[in-house]
Amino acid sequence: MNNKALTLSLIMAVMAVFFVQSYVSSIEEEEKKKYGTNVLVVVAKKDIREMDTINETQLEYMVIPKRYLEPAAVSVEKKEEDAGTAKALKLIAGNVAVVPIKKGEQITYNKITDPSMRTGLSPQIAPGKRAISIPVSEISGISKLVKPGDRVDLISVVDLGGGKDRKIAKTVLQDVVILAVGRYITNNVARAVEMDPYGGKERIKPLAEDYSFSTVTIEVDPIQVQSVFLLLNSGDNALTLSLRNNDDLERVNLPDTSLVDMFGELVRGRGGAQRR
Repeated sequence: MNNKALTLSLIMAVMAVFFVQSYVSSIEEEEKKKYGTNVLVVVAKKDIREMDTINETQLEYMVIPKRYLEPAAVSVEKKEEDAGTAKALKLIAGNVAVVPIKKGEQITYNKITDPSMRTGLSPQIAPGKRAISIPVSEISGISKLVKPGDRVDLISVVDLGGGKDRKIAKTVLQDVVILAVGRYITNNVARAVEMDPYGGKERIKPLAEDYSFSTVTIEVDPIQVQSVFLLLNSGDNALTLSLRNNDDLERVNLPDTSLVDMFGELVRGRGGAQRR
């Protein structure tokens, strides 16, 4: 009797397993019809910043239904990782992120680019505009805290001849966009490769954290290029940056400022005494 009960129990258990497997298989088939087969897609393993050079530690594969595959996503028609998928991952490494990519986000070909494409200064210049570099110091460059994308005014002190009271300060340009500081450009690979003076090996220097630059590159129209060039080559008429809020686009007609304007008769009196 016990043997019959045991045999019946085993048969029922096998049938239960069979029905469960059949049910799971039917569900899988329905899912495949509805969402498509599963594929391996490359996703960000961690947040990737804009213009970061992507390496393999920032990437991983994720199995998803083909229906949820984004257009132009980097994917393979496989369900498991192997030597081929590892090779595909290495091919992506070394590219540059065109936009910020969040953790878990699919890597698509329109979000990455080769370092030599769509990077550099020229794509940043608006049609009809020109780029020109001007020298800056700690003082004229606002302690070198400016960065690409900032907007500034340019001020120059011009000597009209005839003594200090004939010098004027003039805001020569307003609301000028900074395209680059030194070699740091917003859409460029923000790094420089240089030799380590101690180890003799190459090292990567992040330009986004470089404050040793001595020039900034601004965007102006062709006529303004001539004006800036004239000021830079007229004696000691250095240009000083005046930083403004990026939302402040107002341009006003500012008068010149001289020592007479600031100190009035005091300057005239000193000038008269000197002439006597």
